Amino acid sequence: MTVARRFGLGLLFVLAGCYRQLPLETPLPQPNQRIVADVTDTGVVAMSNLLGPGAQEVEGIVVAADNESWDLRVLRVDYRGGTSVTWKEEQVRFPRYALSQATERRFSSGRSWLMAAAVTSLALLGAKFLGVIGGGGDEGKPPPPPN
Repeated sequence: MTVARRFGLGLLFVLAGCYRQLPLETPLPQPNQRIVADVTDTGVVAMSNLLGPGAQEVEGIVVAADNESWDLRVLRVDYRGGTSVTWKEEQVRFPRYALSQATERRFSSGRSWLMAAAVTSLALLGAKFLGVIGGGGDEGKPPPPPN
């Protein structure tokens, strides 16, 4: 595994620690609420023109929602097979039947502080282990004589 992939995987865990997913408190999401929802099988067919084939999960920010459709500024689409595509908040209207199992994605400051402490601790331990910080090992030697 390359260093870049390891770094990316580590960054994914750090970012995942900053958020938590909770069930929606109301049947309809509220404007500006960040949600994650599964794309139904009929939704995959209906939305394949906009999302591409095989969409599995959508993350977005709610613009408007009613019993017929949900308008989202899409942030991410996950596909069957494990690929994920980041979007730039393009607005998409989803028929209500196209999405299911919607949850709210909230920023968690407590988890973020905990993850920051863990990353900092690991970085300091790694630096200590590699000799970047800490004692130099020359404590008992006198300084060199002047010229």
